[in-house]
Amino acid sequence: MVLDPTLDPGASSPLYLQLQRQLRGLIQQGEWRPGTRLPAVPELAGRWGVHRLTVLKALAGLKRTGWIQTVQGRGSFVAPRLPEAPGLRSSGEFPFEGSPLLVHEGELGSWIGETLERAQDQHLVSFSAGFIPSDLLPGEQLRRLTVQVMKDLGPEAWVYAAPSGHRPYLDAVSNWLASEGDPIDAGWGIRALPGAQAGLALALESLTVPGDRVLVESPCYLGILALIRALGREPVPVPVDRQGLDPERLASALQRSEAKLLFTVPSFHNPTGMTLSKGRRERVLALTRAQGVVLVADSAYGDLRFTGNSLPPFRRLPDADHVIHVGSFSKSLAAGLRLGYLIAKEDILRRLAPIQEVHTIALPTLTQEVVARFLDNGGFRRHLVRLRRALKERRDAMYGAVVEHFPPGTQVSEPKGGMHLWVVLPEGYSAMDLHRDALQHGLGFAPGPLFFADGRGTNCLRLNFSTHDPAVTRDAIARLGHLARRT
Repeated sequence: MVLDPTLDPGASSPLYLQLQRQLRGLIQQGEWRPGTRLPAVPELAGRWGVHRLTVLKALAGLKRTGWIQTVQGRGSFVAPRLPEAPGLRSSGEFPFEGSPLLVHEGELGSWIGETLERAQDQHLVSFSAGFIPSDLLPGEQLRRLTVQVMKDLGPEAWVYAAPSGHRPYLDAVSNWLASEGDPIDAGWGIRALPGAQAGLALALESLTVPGDRVLVESPCYLGILALIRALGREPVPVPVDRQGLDPERLASALQRSEAKLLFTVPSFHNPTGMTLSKGRRERVLALTRAQGVVLVADSAYGDLRFTGNSLPPFRRLPDADHVIHVGSFSKSLAAGLRLGYLIAKEDILRRLAPIQEVHTIALPTLTQEVVARFLDNGGFRRHLVRLRRALKERRDAMYGAVVEHFPPGTQVSEPKGGMHLWVVLPEGYSAMDLHRDALQHGLGFAPGPLFFADGRGTNCLRLNFSTHDPAVTRDAIARLGHLARRT
């Protein structure tokens, strides 16, 4: 047998998952309609050039998720009633998903590194990457603190910290959270991280194995999608609306998917900027707890609220023992620090520790001590006041420019914090075509399909409003809107 060229044995995703997606696609495309008997296992194995056990595992996954049914002695049949296809939902119900059209496979390529490289391009006005630009950094304060720490610690500044983190840093973070009304409760612990992405990877590697399913928001943070695929897990999308993750869709996905984890950005969601309401947080927490699914809450943008009242993090709600809370100073202080933290119950921390220690061994003492002192001396709080004010001004400038200059019928989110706007162009517009045109005119943004597990969002784009001052933003968005009207 010759392996079908659409299957890649070198990919991180196992062959049976690749085949499972192929078979599901044929059902969705109508080649095999409800009630149709599927070809026998040997025939399927021959058609795709795989072992029969690979076919059996793929069929088992389709059966588990409701796409097929098996009848003893007769074979496998397409289910008479298929799971609801996300692309068939009305755009009004989940406005952030945009068009049901899908991007062509391979069209996106690798985006995380590429996005960061473009952010350094002085000839490009880019709204792709999400981090604090240099003009909003407390650079001089951090420089002075670094000099003082090096003087105070001497040679100790250059030695390993404890694997769990430098104790003054962990204490300073704990005190900061307590001052914000979110203390670390008894029975919970904290560990230092080299940024939030490391915490997401740590949870995924420690609590799942290749082939496992992982629930993600739709749209979701592109870094978690890349991580899930690179480690051979399968993302299962759950749609987001203007109140955040939809609990009813989550309940359905939990019943069908046998997922191990749920990843969510509850406050100032990346990419839409929306915030999960308190009622939905309670519902999502109860659903995941009932199904034994670990909830990983990415709070990288949690300190960046500039309008409205804060909401309790998942870890502070009752019965949150299955929650992993990931925080970061990359978005709120300085991206180059690559410093964050993870909070969880002590038994979960013990499960995570071995993987973390073989990955990082320890984090630099110097940067942890600098951030600890910045938190303790009130510098971080003063910095946040200025940063939040600037972010609100930049959001207003971008939002107004999008409303004024983009095609009629364009939808745009209006977040109360964070760094991102989510834009949905009218049906028939292509964000991918706009992106290619924009780069030729010195403009950059992140196309919508990057943020979807199934490649939808072809008429959507994410814009980071933190990157440039309001005048630059208004001019660039006006030019981008002019290009959008031409596509």
